[in-house]
Amino acid sequence: MKHRNAWKRLIVLIVGISLAFGLAACSQVLGTPNATSEPVATPVPLPTAEPVITIGDPMPLTLEDTTAVPAGYTHVETEDPTLSLFAFTDETGVVQYRVYGGYTEFIDGAAGETFQGFYPSDETGAILADAKAFVDPALEPFGTASSTPLPDTIRLRSTYTLTETGLISGSEGGTFIYGSFAEGEGAFYPADSSGKMIPGALPATEDISVPSYTPTSVPAAEGDRMICVYIGSQSVVVYKAVNGEWTQERVMICSTGRSKDMTPRGTFHLVRQYPYKKMGQIKGENVYSQYASRIVGSYLFHSVPIGGEKRTNQEYGKKQMYVKYYESLGTIASGGCVRLRCGDAYWIYMNCVVGTEINISDDTGPTPPTPPALIYEEPYMDARHEYGWDPSDPDPENPYHKVYTPEFVLDGPVVDKSKD
Repeated sequence: MKHRNAWKRLIVLIVGISLAFGLAACSQVLGTPNATSEPVATPVPLPTAEPVITIGDPMPLTLEDTTAVPAGYTHVETEDPTLSLFAFTDETGVVQYRVYGGYTEFIDGAAGETFQGFYPSDETGAILADAKAFVDPALEPFGTASSTPLPDTIRLRSTYTLTETGLISGSEGGTFIYGSFAEGEGAFYPADSSGKMIPGALPATEDISVPSYTPTSVPAAEGDRMICVYIGSQSVVVYKAVNGEWTQERVMICSTGRSKDMTPRGTFHLVRQYPYKKMGQIKGENVYSQYASRIVGSYLFHSVPIGGEKRTNQEYGKKQMYVKYYESLGTIASGGCVRLRCGDAYWIYMNCVVGTEINISDDTGPTPPTPPALIYEEPYMDARHEYGWDPSDPDPENPYHKVYTPEFVLDGPVVDKSKD
């Protein structure tokens, strides 16, 4: 019985294997012809060219909408009305400049959109070479100065008042503070009503203060002049009345008395004027001077003394200024008068009338300008280097006119005011 079953299993296995091989053969016979044909290529899409985008050079533009000016920017006037230039004070007290401008985007060479904004620039409005992008006005480093007391060297004009909070108010409007950044110099800045500087504001352009040495008196009339001699700085200042206040008009270097009491102090009034005047003696001989204006008694404003032969005649004397006394201008060196450069003595002679107020004090005024250097050769001075021309002499024969640009050149005889 067991053998019979084994044979049955064997027969079933053989039949199964036969059927499997038969089906495999059929699949090869009945298979599709494409199984052995050439493969079909898959279509490849053609590449699309990317647009070429270029950026034009940045250039200044005109900001037509003035309401679009960012807070903290101050418009700066220029000679070009189409230029929109602005400025602000940064956190260190330095003034930064911004110009409104833009650039154009080009697509395949064709102009596209124009982008606009603010570029860093210099004070002329030229865009800085390293400016690669617009600035963000909201991120600007706007500075605010700390309020500081007024220095002793200045005082407010009479049209401005100072409150206990440090706020300065003008009679015609405007509020300011005097402040500084870190250890920098102080300046006046626009402020709000609480006495705080407006962030980024530029220093005030208003003429708020005057030097502390400026006369405090009120001028009698517009256009009046006052002459102040400051012995402490060896300077002479002429003030002119402008809008009811004394305004500095001219600063001159001088020499006053070589000892303390030789030049009188006080208030005087100009007495008389002379185009050419005999003075006191130097080394036993009388000297002369040009364009003398009497202060009081024997004290005058006058040019550097003149000596040498024929000194009594201005035509010759003008070439014979004492060289060493010109070189001593700016120091106490005179016999009591107030010595000046010839050009400055001439200016007082021509512009200050008899009766002009004169104040002489030991105070220190402004630093006077340095006089032009002398040339130690003929025809500027003699061979001994004792006498010579004053470089500022307005006489058209003055050889220095070819060296230094003259402030004045006479075009005829000078009026003799001593005869008035």
